[in-house]
Amino acid sequence: MAFPYNNIPFVSLFLVLFSAILVPLLKREGQALALVRVVQLMVAGLSALLLALLWQSGESFPFVLGHIPAPWGNELRAGPLEALLSLAFSLVMVLSMTGGAADLRTDLRPEAQGRFCLLMQLLFASLLAMVYTNDLFTAYVFIEIAAVTACIAAAAKETGRAVAAATRYLIFSCLGSGLVLLGIALLYCVTGHLLMEDLGRSIVQLAQSGQYTVPLTVSALVMTMGLAIKSAQFPFHGWLPDAHASATTAASAILSGLVLKGYLVLLLKLIVRVFGPELLVGVYMHDLLFLLGLVGMLFSSVAALRQEDVKKMIAYSSSAQISYIFLALGLGIRAGTAAACFQILAHAVTKPMIFVGAGALIRAGRGEHYWSSLRGAAWREPVGGVAFTVGGLSLCGLPLLAGFSSKYSLAVAALSAGWRTMPALFGLAVSSVLNAMYYIPAILVIWGQGAGERLSVQKGHWELNLSVVFFLGCNVLLGVLVGPILALIYQGLELL
Repeated sequence: MAFPYNNIPFVSLFLVLFSAILVPLLKREGQALALVRVVQLMVAGLSALLLALLWQSGESFPFVLGHIPAPWGNELRAGPLEALLSLAFSLVMVLSMTGGAADLRTDLRPEAQGRFCLLMQLLFASLLAMVYTNDLFTAYVFIEIAAVTACIAAAAKETGRAVAAATRYLIFSCLGSGLVLLGIALLYCVTGHLLMEDLGRSIVQLAQSGQYTVPLTVSALVMTMGLAIKSAQFPFHGWLPDAHASATTAASAILSGLVLKGYLVLLLKLIVRVFGPELLVGVYMHDLLFLLGLVGMLFSSVAALRQEDVKKMIAYSSSAQISYIFLALGLGIRAGTAAACFQILAHAVTKPMIFVGAGALIRAGRGEHYWSSLRGAAWREPVGGVAFTVGGLSLCGLPLLAGFSSKYSLAVAALSAGWRTMPALFGLAVSSVLNAMYYIPAILVIWGQGAGERLSVQKGHWELNLSVVFFLGCNVLLGVLVGPILALIYQGLELL
């Protein structure tokens, strides 16, 4: 690996954190938003370059921060999968900030907009760190940064509803963080390591010798539960609907599309790189993940079906889509892990598009969040209507879109999962029907009576158009190129 390229993960983190320092120094309105979007595009470009190089070379590499070895120092690791996730997260970040810019200007005071951009950059840095980290200490530090910034972002509108929702979010997040920290402490006490490869080797030796079975089991359980709470997996999803419903559009899109995925990427690393299949099968962890995913994808969909608030319906839908990832990880086979990675990508590009479209529709409905006030809103804001419609149909499983390819890859993986095959296929079928039962009526409502009543073009309308066009492109790209993308994911998993 040539010298400049193995610095890309560190340079990406540095650019994002340095831009966060610069944001408070910008006084003119709009400068902070412009700066963070430029930096996010730069990180996307660096990630694309890194992905091309690593895909071609078929290798991964570590990067020791400060050249101090672990466990005292911090280490990053980059491979094709990390580069792909970094590229996807960067693109979704800039598209969410662009698509939600109009609401950002109306929902937040001018002096608060810069602080919101600062929070988003810190949150973005946390997501990149969770993608690239190779040690649990760095992972936990950025888990906490992500938790604090996400909670403050949820309360950025400064309404009573937003503050109450963010407080509830913070309580659940602290509980999840505490469980993760407890698991890390147990692992460090038993193995003396924080670096993931060293932890994995030590755990394999301990599992084979039969030593420390209870501490290893407890650590795997509490860390999984902690990350499940933070990623809003059923039945720990109670904080999610209010937090998303009360946040500004950009925050809702990023919280749903990216923040929840950051914790799942870390869970994926723990499963593949730290605990390993032998320990997880021995303590029935795969069965727990499978059960959480199967029950969550059904109950969360039923909850979404009952919602009259558009953002709450989308939030419950996010919990159901997160359950697909848990179900895929619970299959206990490499094809299931690859399907989970594809679902992370598919949901990351679909749900923010839906939130951006919903934000535009709510503006067209004079700020009302309820379906009764959004009849015909898509005719008054057609770009938002298209975003919501295509995103909803994607999650329902319309062919050539990302949601269909994700369900297809999960169904194919389930066919090789032994006794889990029939429950998984049943859950996928029922969940898809439930998805259609709440998204299709919603689409009919927004395109219903009300044609001909069009609002005047708002400031920042071009930003919504640009964001939706690129979101649509990403969605179709994932839907059409499922084969090459899965091949890249398999290559990344081999090097993870």
